[in-house]
Amino acid sequence: MDKLKLFVEENFERFSNLEEDEVYELDAHYIDEDIVNYLKDNAQFSHNGIVVYYVGESDEVWVENMNID
Repeated sequence: MDKLKLFVEENFERFSNLEEDEVYELDAHYIDEDIVNYLKDNAQFSHNGIVVYYVGESDEVWVENMNID
């Protein structure tokens, strides 16, 4: 999804600085509705080692950095 790819790229510096087991939590109400709906229908989205997924219990979008060595 282009919007999600752009979201990751625009925030790449912030997301790539996340440490192992650190999660960036975003309120889904502040994220583009198309992005949230995509994540609700798909388990996750991964781009450049950054993984984005929706957590229904908290209605949040979570981001993790998988580029940790």
